Amino acid sequence: MALFENVTYTYYTETLGRSKVPDAATFDALKLQNVLYVKHLYEDGLIAEREPDGIDKAVCLMIEEDYTAAEIENGAALPDASESIGGYSHSINMKAYDKYIEQNAKSTEEKKYKWLKAFCFVAGGVK
Repeated sequence: MALFENVTYTYYTETLGRSKVPDAATFDALKLQNVLYVKHLYEDGLIAEREPDGIDKAVCLMIEEDYTAAEIENGAALPDASESIGGYSHSINMKAYDKYIEQNAKSTEEKKYKWLKAFCFVAGGVK
């Protein structure tokens, strides 16, 4: 089987049983960047599969991490800026949102790398 052949929405939902990414169009929009990133690592000999289809599984889950990060950046996954309960109201400092989004970019890359390590052997340096 060819590398990245299973990086499809069908494989993501049916074989991996995941559902965070809502549709194939969204999945495909995030696919290219992740496939190219992992392809270069593979071609440079910096990663190797631990199990059958390990690279494909890792890329699918990396796409899911990108989708989650995009939700946070768009505000869809963040809590409301203010809320009222009874006669009391509470507002969230918008600077906290900015800091959260900045940290999200770093943590997204860490999460994507975690999936690579889960399904692949990752070399510690340049070969």
